[in-house]
Amino acid sequence: MPKPQGKLAAFLAELKRRRVFRVAVVYAGVAFILCQIVDATFGSMGIPLWGERLVFALLAIGFPIAVALAWAFDLTAEGLVRAKPKREPTAAKAPHHPLVGNKALALIAMLAIVFGIWALLREPSPDGAAISSVAVLPLDNISGDPEQEYFTEGMHEAIITNLNRLSALKVISRTSAMRYKDTDKLMPQIARELGVDALVEGSVYKVGNQVRITAQLIHGASDEHLWDNEYEGDLTDILSLQKTVARAIAGEIGLALQPEEEAYLASAQAVNPEAYNLYLKGWHFRKLGDYSKAVEYLEQSVALDSTLGQAWAALAFAYMGTGGIIFGDPIVWVDSGFNLMKQTLDKALDLDPAQPDAHTYLAIYQWFKWEYVAAEASFRWALELDPDNVNALFEYGLFLARTGRPDEALELSRRAMELDPTDWMAYYVFHDVYNFIRQYEKELEFRLLRQELQGTTSTNSGTKQRILMEQGRYAEVAEQAGVTSWVGMRARMAMGNVAEVYAYRDSVRSTGELRQREKEHPFWSARFYGIMGERDKTLSLLERAYEDTTKEVNYPIGLVYYPEFDFLRAEPRFKALMQKMGLTELFDQNGQRIR
Repeated sequence: MPKPQGKLAAFLAELKRRRVFRVAVVYAGVAFILCQIVDATFGSMGIPLWGERLVFALLAIGFPIAVALAWAFDLTAEGLVRAKPKREPTAAKAPHHPLVGNKALALIAMLAIVFGIWALLREPSPDGAAISSVAVLPLDNISGDPEQEYFTEGMHEAIITNLNRLSALKVISRTSAMRYKDTDKLMPQIARELGVDALVEGSVYKVGNQVRITAQLIHGASDEHLWDNEYEGDLTDILSLQKTVARAIAGEIGLALQPEEEAYLASAQAVNPEAYNLYLKGWHFRKLGDYSKAVEYLEQSVALDSTLGQAWAALAFAYMGTGGIIFGDPIVWVDSGFNLMKQTLDKALDLDPAQPDAHTYLAIYQWFKWEYVAAEASFRWALELDPDNVNALFEYGLFLARTGRPDEALELSRRAMELDPTDWMAYYVFHDVYNFIRQYEKELEFRLLRQELQGTTSTNSGTKQRILMEQGRYAEVAEQAGVTSWVGMRARMAMGNVAEVYAYRDSVRSTGELRQREKEHPFWSARFYGIMGERDKTLSLLERAYEDTTKEVNYPIGLVYYPEFDFLRAEPRFKALMQKMGLTELFDQNGQRIR
C-alpha cells in the first residue's frame, strides 16, 4: 500500500499531472521571446511607448489565465474536457494529448536562451561607456494650455543645463534639439543627424503650482527604450525637481559623477513660484530677441524674489540687449546700459558664483571694456563650470578671433559646432575668422553654409569683391563697388585712381560729414585715411580712438586684421598701440601673415 502523501506533495503532484508546470514554462518562454521582439522593433516602426506597454500588460495578464485553464481543463482523445481530481491511486492513467510536446518545449527553451543573449548584447555596458552623448528633445506641453509653452521650454532648457554640468557627458544644445519639435523623423535618424548615442524625450504637465515631468531614455541606434519615469513636485521646489530628473538620467546612463557634480545635483534652493514663472517668461522673450519685454518680466521676477540668481543673470544679458549696444558704423557700447549690466551681474554672482552664463556675460562686459586678461579668465571659468556651454564657446571664439588668435577661435568653434550642429552661429565665427585672415574663398563657403541653415539668401557681394581684390582684379571691384565703400576705395587706390578717392574725401569734408564721423568715433576716419595711405593722420586718429571712452567694437579687429593698416605695421607708434591693447600681431607691413 503506497505511503500517504502530505497535502503540499499531493498538490504538487496534481499540478504535474494536469501539465500546469509545462503550460507555465511554455507560456513564460513564448512571452519572453515576444517581449524581446516587441522591445526591439516597435520603436523603429514608429509605434509609441504605450503600444509596447499594452503588449507587456496583456502578456502579464495572460499568464495566470493560462495557468488557470491548464488546471481546469485537460486535452484528451475526446477533446478539451474539465479536469477531474485524481481520486483512486490505482485508477488507470487517462491518456493526455499535450499541446506542446517535448521537442517543441526544447525548441522554445532554446529560442528563449538565444533571445536572452541577444537582449544582453543590445544593452549598454554597465559602466555607461556605450552612452557618452545625449540630446534632450523638445518636451511636450500636455497641460492643454498653449499659454504654458514658455514653461515647458524652460523645463527643457533646465534639464539640458543640468546635464551640461556633467563633464563625462556630451549634451547637444537646445538650439539644435528644438529643430526636432513636432518632427516625424524616427529616433535612429535623429540620433545620427545629431551624432549622439541616446535621446531623451518627455513631457511637462503644470496645473497651478503642481508640476509633473516625465522623461524616457532611448538608445539612438537601436531605438530601444532603456528607461522611463515621472517626477512630481511643487513649483517652490522646481529647481530640485529639475536636478532630480538630470540625476536620474545620469544614473541610467551609468555616469561616474565627480564629487562636485554630485554636490551640484544635490543642492537646490526653494523659489517663489510667481517669481520663477516671471523669470521663465523673461527668459522666453530674451530667447526671442525681445529684450524690452524680457527686462519687463525679469525686473518683476527679481523684485518678488531677490535671491533668484538665474533671473539676475538673464536680466544682465537683457540690459545689454536693450541699452548696451548701438549698431552702426561705428558700433559702440553705451555706458548706461553697460553699467546696469555690470551691477546686475555682480548681484547674480554674489548669489551664485557657479553660474556659467553669468561668467560668460561678465566676460563679454570685460571684453568690450578692453579688459582682455580679465575677460579671458571669465570665459575660461565659465567653461570650467560647464564645458559644453555653447554660448560660452561661441562668445569665447569671437573674443579670440577679434583679439588676434584666429586658430584658437576656429578650434573652439568646431567644439561649438559639434554640440550645436544645426545652428548657424558657429558658422558665423568661421566666416568672420576667414574674413579676418584673408582666406576669402573659405569665408564665402561658410557664409553660404550659414545662409543655408538660416534659410536666407544673399549676393555676398562684399565677400566676392574681397576675393577679386585678393586676385588683383581691381578694375572689376571698382566697377562693382562705389567709391563710398571701403573695398571700392581700396580698389581705386590700388589702381592708382587716387583723384576719385580724394574727391570723395573733399566732398565729405565740405559737408561736415567727415567731421561728424570723427566726432562720433575717430576710428571711422582712421580707416578712411588709412586707405589713402596718409601715415601721420591715420596714426593720430588711431591714437585718439584708443583714448576715446566710447569703446568701438571694430577698433581692436581693425588694428590686428584690416589691410588698410598694413603700411603702418612696422611703425613704433602702431606697435605701441597693439601692445597697449594686448593684441597679437598677425601681419607685416606687406600684408603677409607672420604667425
